[in-house]
Amino acid sequence: MATKSENTPIYTQASPVVPLPTDTGALANRINFHTRELHSKADAFVSAKFAVALRHPSIYRQGLLAMYYIFRSVEQHIDRLLRAPATADEARIGEILRAFWRPEFARAPALVQDFEVYYAAEYSTSAQLHQFLDSYELPPRLAAAVADIEAAALRQPWTILAHCHVLYLALFAGGRVMRSALSRQLGLLPRAAGLSARETQLRGTHFFTFGAGAGEENKARVAYKRAYELATRTALSEAEKADVIDAARADFDHIQAVMAELAVRNRQELLGSPSYRLLTFLGEEWRYRTKNSPQLLALAAVLSALFLYAAARVLVARA
Repeated sequence: MATKSENTPIYTQASPVVPLPTDTGALANRINFHTRELHSKADAFVSAKFAVALRHPSIYRQGLLAMYYIFRSVEQHIDRLLRAPATADEARIGEILRAFWRPEFARAPALVQDFEVYYAAEYSTSAQLHQFLDSYELPPRLAAAVADIEAAALRQPWTILAHCHVLYLALFAGGRVMRSALSRQLGLLPRAAGLSARETQLRGTHFFTFGAGAGEENKARVAYKRAYELATRTALSEAEKADVIDAARADFDHIQAVMAELAVRNRQELLGSPSYRLLTFLGEEWRYRTKNSPQLLALAAVLSALFLYAAARVLVARA
């Protein structure tokens, strides 16, 4: 049975801060409390992977690609709940979403704009890019994460509110930091002819951008959190809130699993055999290290020799 603090609205539209950090009945605060350990673990793990990805465009865009399918799945269900709910519960959750969700919050379209930069060499037209995105075979853990999100949204439509908190507030909070980190990696964003570094950055960081400036983004974040609390406080049962918290915990597990999967795949591809990609990887590492370690230089020399040897064997075999 829900407690009085969870059933009784304690805020009005005039309340300066919603929710208060000390409000133990606020759904957002409860999610944060019950995911604190998972959040810290996932944050450390993903931050380490992000630091590596920032040095390698091919790896960075793989991470964005994984996020695209997760956000696309969430946003397809948000759109369905808003436009064509199939049950009374779905209609109720649609009304909750309508209180805080805005079309400009959708990240899947923003990611497609970023892909127009990162995949420009492979897919020069919008039609080619969308064909790639629609036909891409998801790796097992990413496919499992998407399937879990979709199954839960159909079975318990209120779980979509977990993703609205975990995924979008993370971007609201960290988007500026991510853009700043990207701006310092001069070789990460492919430079289009006639564009400045600033213009190039804007073309490749839509995923992390929610407004025209920091002030506008802060206002959007505050308004989102306020409306989320006011909409969810009394409209969900205690059992539904528990489901939302469980789904939020699953989000952190999924994100960490997906990033780990990408790391394993890249490591296997890089070290499986001498390749041009491996040499490119090492070259990119040199670019972003102020001092090249003797070990790295020695490894590069050996791998370069192996690559040239393998290439020579291929040429001899074809002769």
